[in-house]
Amino acid sequence: MKFKKALSVVGVGVLAASMVGCSSNSSESKTNSTGVKTTQQKKKKTEQKTAFREKYDKIKVGDVAQQGNGGTSIDEVTALLGQPNSTSTAKVSGFKVKSYNWTKSGTDILVQFAHKKAITKTISGFKWNRTSKKLDLKAFNKVKDDSTYDALVKSFGEPDGLNESVTMGQTNVTAIYMTGIKGKDGATATFVFDNNKLTSKAQTDLK
Repeated sequence: MKFKKALSVVGVGVLAASMVGCSSNSSESKTNSTGVKTTQQKKKKTEQKTAFREKYDKIKVGDVAQQGNGGTSIDEVTALLGQPNSTSTAKVSGFKVKSYNWTKSGTDILVQFAHKKAITKTISGFKWNRTSKKLDLKAFNKVKDDSTYDALVKSFGEPDGLNESVTMGQTNVTAIYMTGIKGKDGATATFVFDNNKLTSKAQTDLK
């Protein structure tokens, strides 16, 4: 119970950072001297973000109740992503949690470590280049409790933002969609899974 409580504290902080990162990066834009993005600049930025996302996917999170067993080590993560842009350390229920943050092309990756092993990971500010808007309010309402994460991805594609952790053998995933959705500017859809089963969902400004 101690470990579960500890991870819930860590997880809430990570999710908050994720959602803030998503909103703060949504309006970021870089232009050339004429005020117009060139096709080459757009392509390069897209390639950089996709490569960054692929590196995120390679990071494995371990079980905090087992001293991060199974998680990617700090050394392996820094070898993959390079030196972090920022770090911080905090004590949670008696054990040390280190947070490393990387930022590239408007996308943030946050990995938290305990016993030098990754226990949570989050990506925010990433946006898939989707033209089809399959996820509207009607489709959102049809997503039922106990549906799987795999089924969600099959229906709507991979989420833009993710938070992943493992505690006491239970895998926890929070998925946030900002693209491929029908709604007002800034609309989002969030889905929370425990052991690949949907436990909660929320939406803002879907139509």
